[in-house]
Amino acid sequence: MSGLALFLLAAAAGAAEPTAWTPAVAVRAALEGSPELVRARRELDAAELEEPLLLSNTDPSFVGSFQVEDDRAPRTAPTFQGSRARAERSYAGLAGKTLIGTQARLLVRTDRLESPSLFRTLDPSVDSRLSLEFSQALGRYFWGRPDKARRGRARSGVAAARELLRRAETEAAAAALRALIELDFAARQVAVKEAAVGDAERLLAKQRDKRGYGLVEASDLLQAEASLEGRRTELALARSSLERARSAFVHAAHSSEPAPAAGELAGLPDGAAVIGLGRRPDLAAARSAREAAEWAERVEFLDTLPDIQLSGSYSAAGLAGGYGTSLDDAASFDHGVKTVGLSFALPIGYKKERLTRKAAALRAAQARAEEARVLEAAQRELRDGAEGLRLARERSGLAAKLDDLERRKLAAEEDNYRKGRSSTDLVIRFQQDVRRAETELARARADEALARVELARAAGTLLDGALGARP
Repeated sequence: MSGLALFLLAAAAGAAEPTAWTPAVAVRAALEGSPELVRARRELDAAELEEPLLLSNTDPSFVGSFQVEDDRAPRTAPTFQGSRARAERSYAGLAGKTLIGTQARLLVRTDRLESPSLFRTLDPSVDSRLSLEFSQALGRYFWGRPDKARRGRARSGVAAARELLRRAETEAAAAALRALIELDFAARQVAVKEAAVGDAERLLAKQRDKRGYGLVEASDLLQAEASLEGRRTELALARSSLERARSAFVHAAHSSEPAPAAGELAGLPDGAAVIGLGRRPDLAAARSAREAAEWAERVEFLDTLPDIQLSGSYSAAGLAGGYGTSLDDAASFDHGVKTVGLSFALPIGYKKERLTRKAAALRAAQARAEEARVLEAAQRELRDGAEGLRLARERSGLAAKLDDLERRKLAAEEDNYRKGRSSTDLVIRFQQDVRRAETELARARADEALARVELARAAGTLLDGALGARP
């Protein structure tokens, strides 16, 4: 028996204590468990891949080819051309390109031809070449440095995705704090209603005692009983509201732990945030999205320039009857082959290019309009938040004064009731006035806490300090 007791004591000591749901803890739980944040983080990860993918286009590659051809087609002059031909063509080497459209290849080429005829003194013959080939775009992919525009677009996209993640974090934190504040208010409401039930029970007990001595009428007793039942009904409603508030908090905090019985509001933003929009994540995201759209517009303009290519190559050639001797002859660099050329492609009508540029310009204009809309909405939210906090603080002060007056009024009326100079109706009404004032005070303080959260959210500073700390 003693062993079982020790085991139970050890288990109780090792059991985890329930979480103290402070604002910081609630925010951290929301930031860890929100699926919306998981999606936003994946979008940021995808955006961060764009520039590395762009730079990966410059990675060199190994290229090669081998082809065998057995040609037994009829010849017009088989004595000179040979009755058949067998050719082996191959090349291998390195190829690479740059972001400004330069393409280069370093290759080893071999062409082996076997075609017996009276006039081929070298059969089979192997033609080997060591080649350096390049081509450079002069219009598209080069003029105006579209590579810089592409990298600018990628970086602006990353900045926009990062700010969208911060906005999602802010919204998740604000939702958790709102739910915590409402939970605290619901718990205070239950306490107020429980106190009202206690008042009604005590008054009913006094009325029953006095009724036994014939000091009160039957209607006074019935009125006290009716008041008690009304307060019990209100208590049942308040407890139901508390359960719903607990469920809403668990959902907002994305927590698997049991819902707390009440909230703790210590550590909320104090409402003294700097009035400004420099920290607004949605505004910063809209600004980055506008920059990305402007970079994209420049990319589309440069990508629709005429396609003009300058190309050239230098080869060291060698000829022999076998692969080895032919390559040795090429490696001597005694037989050079130089080529240079210019090619171009000009669209007729330029219709597709004009439409592409116009679509990019419209997207950039939409991004600029969206930035202006977000700025206007942010300014309105900031003004509304500051005014809401001012009003909530004023209301809290007035509610506290009203609560004090109602309590003093009830105390005076209870003194009159004990002296027989008051009625049951007045005492019940004054008790209800006190509980109503308590409810108003709790609601005013909850609204003030909500206003502090909303102002911090509007200013973009909600996650500053302890609320934004990761575990």
